[in-house]
Amino acid sequence: MTIQTTELLKLFIKANQLDLSVVVREDKDGDYVIKITERWGDDFNAATIITQEGESNWNKGDYPFDTMMNVLDEMLEEKKQKEIKEQKRQELIARLTDEEKELLGVK
Repeated sequence: MTIQTTELLKLFIKANQLDLSVVVREDKDGDYVIKITERWGDDFNAATIITQEGESNWNKGDYPFDTMMNVLDEMLEEKKQKEIKEQKRQELIARLTDEEKELLGVK
């Protein structure tokens, strides 16, 4: 499967939405190494390889291209769920009286 330009751009967009850093370099074999890491921390640090022919190299890197896309999709879904949970939490706190907020220590 040849990786299309639009697929590569989608990978970059997903990484950007997750505030991940993307660095692309060429290795000694002429393949392109796409390194995606957390900007502030070490919780996520992975690479995918694209050959000169535009194929994902399964023998190198941490994930093949499609798997990297799936990993980023899962991370985006997790981020979305956290944002929804936080929004619900804020809505719940907003409904409390000042006395209830004080009793719960959320003032």
